[in-house]
Amino acid sequence: MSSESSSQHLPDEEALAALGASVILSYGVWIAAIVMIWDIVIHMADDVELLFLPRRSRPPTVVYFLSRFFFLVYSFLLIAGDATNYKPPTTLLASVTILIALVFTQFQFFLRVRVIYCEDSRLKTGFFAALWVIASGCVCLTVAFYGHTAVHPVDFSYWVPILAILVHDTCVFLAISYKIYKLSLVLVCTNPQFNPPGVTVESSGGPGGVRPSLIQSLKARALALAGRELPSFTRAILHDGQFYYLISLASGVVTLSVMLNTSLPYTDRLLLVPIHTVLVNVTTGYVFREVKLGRMRERELTLVFQQSKAGETLPLHSIVHHHVEEERDPS
Repeated sequence: MSSESSSQHLPDEEALAALGASVILSYGVWIAAIVMIWDIVIHMADDVELLFLPRRSRPPTVVYFLSRFFFLVYSFLLIAGDATNYKPPTTLLASVTILIALVFTQFQFFLRVRVIYCEDSRLKTGFFAALWVIASGCVCLTVAFYGHTAVHPVDFSYWVPILAILVHDTCVFLAISYKIYKLSLVLVCTNPQFNPPGVTVESSGGPGGVRPSLIQSLKARALALAGRELPSFTRAILHDGQFYYLISLASGVVTLSVMLNTSLPYTDRLLLVPIHTVLVNVTTGYVFREVKLGRMRERELTLVFQQSKAGETLPLHSIVHHHVEEERDPS
């Protein structure tokens, strides 16, 4: 009799647990939607300014606005899905929308790394293009299996897209960081203004026409890593753009770890997914706006690379000096 009564209470306990998990998941849904809407509202003036950029900037700007638009639609679908308990067609629409939004967001990563590596061989840019295609293909799993895995987030159709995005973003982050470091090292070696005290360089045909000794090279590398004496535009890219990319990477690691944690209930493993996807778009959009509107000095970095590609002889330190003078005298 007691076993029969306990079995009668079992469905109620399961329903209560499912309800509690659904409430927790709804918190993540509403947080993601509010963050996305808030980010669009506070940066509306910047978005309007982007509309008046020169024509050469329009294709990346179109990609930016498309990613923002589809993420905004996704945010509203999250709210609508929370009210309808994620029943079709809301679930399918949300899956398709987040697919398009993530593909455009990842494409912004590719556009930035292509600009940074504009002077390198096509093989390198082709590698990142292939990486973007693979990541986009993995994101398609969210649509292909949306109807079969709605309550089983441990299925590969859930965690593989997050993993693919994380791998793609990590490769882009490391590639840009390496390029910035190499440029910083060249600037340190070629410009006495940024050399450590007592360090001189010998003109021996190394980077920028110099080849320092072993001790000088180690000091220059340490200085380039520390970044304290680097020109302000390099420091801005390293501390601003890369910092925000690093935030999205950390969010991806935490989200993937939670999704693969089998000790958590199914619905709890999805808690961070909407927050993470929105955070990736917010951080990527921030970097794009800052670069396009000239607040991050990627223009000077690109100029150095383009001059190197064209074989021009303008010294690197003169570019830095010109940029520093612009900062001192904004007029």
